[in-house]
Amino acid sequence: MRYKFLNVHVLISPDKFKGSLSASQVCEALEKGMKKRRPKTVFTSFPLADGGEGTLEVIQKLHGGTWVSVDTVDPLLRPISAEYLWLPDQKTAYIEMARASGLALLAEKERNPLKTSTFGTGILIADALKRGATQIILTVGGSATNDAGIGMAAALGWTFLDAKGAILEPVGANLIQVASISAAELAPCSFTVVTDVTNPLAGTSGAAHIFAAQKGASATVIKQLDKGLNNIAKIFGLIASEPGAGAAGGLGAGARYFLQANIVPGSSWIMDKIHFNRALLKADFIITGEGKIDSSTWGGKVVSEVVKRCDKVFKQTILVSGAFESSANFPLFLDENEVFTLASRSADPADSLARAADILEQIGEEIALKYLN
Repeated sequence: MRYKFLNVHVLISPDKFKGSLSASQVCEALEKGMKKRRPKTVFTSFPLADGGEGTLEVIQKLHGGTWVSVDTVDPLLRPISAEYLWLPDQKTAYIEMARASGLALLAEKERNPLKTSTFGTGILIADALKRGATQIILTVGGSATNDAGIGMAAALGWTFLDAKGAILEPVGANLIQVASISAAELAPCSFTVVTDVTNPLAGTSGAAHIFAAQKGASATVIKQLDKGLNNIAKIFGLIASEPGAGAAGGLGAGARYFLQANIVPGSSWIMDKIHFNRALLKADFIITGEGKIDSSTWGGKVVSEVVKRCDKVFKQTILVSGAFESSANFPLFLDENEVFTLASRSADPADSLARAADILEQIGEEIALKYLN
């Protein structure tokens, strides 16, 4: 379909291409390519995120804020520095847990959710509270942990005891031993957890069984972790079965229990936060995408949320991705044959990743030629 407008307005709103380009870099490459062919086109770039990596940059682009660097610890409790976003006029801190407790901080051989902890994330939260935060937004994608948030809570003053009253190190392996908790008091603050994970804390669809393998856990370790999650679930009560309780190795449930946090769906929350719908209504068509479009895409992730909102206002959507897999839940009103992919332009996946920006620029040219006059 070709569009004939006096001034075509294109909205570019992708998620990151994980392992390759940030959402902003995807926007830049596509826009650069389209401008080559249609220089008079008006472009608006709204890089998006789902609560994982890149979320804070998306927030800062539209809402400002300053980066605060904190001496904290990584998932194995080794000293590191990590940043969070601070909006002083709103007394609001945006904390990305992956910056202190993320899988990317560990070498592959170091990944073991029995030993990892969210303690470093707790240190970031403590710093924000000392700074006077009255609202803390915690984004929880990309975790290396499966400790149900006890590490975070320990950094904030909670103590975890076994049946004999001995203090436990707040790591995944010790969840099974937690018999009681000594609570801490925090300054008044409202907490929000941003995630697109809807899993409960424990069980076959819980944090360990669904996510621990990618964090380095064997089948035996997964069973051990799940027993620990079931144990702490007895203390958490109904919170353990809530959607999102299993996010970030159970940090969702921990934040609910220790911080009385609200859990919100990441993609839609962020899009509302940056006023995506305003930009959508001004656009003639929208380009969105992510590193891989497959069946998981349509379960509430960024691309599916963009497509849903576009469909509601009858806007044309173009999909771009690193790779594409057909799925039964692909939207009926879209054409699978019109998904632009990096993989289709190179036989070598490594080459696609290395040349992602250049290939996206070429795709931008193709989109301009195909859809714009």
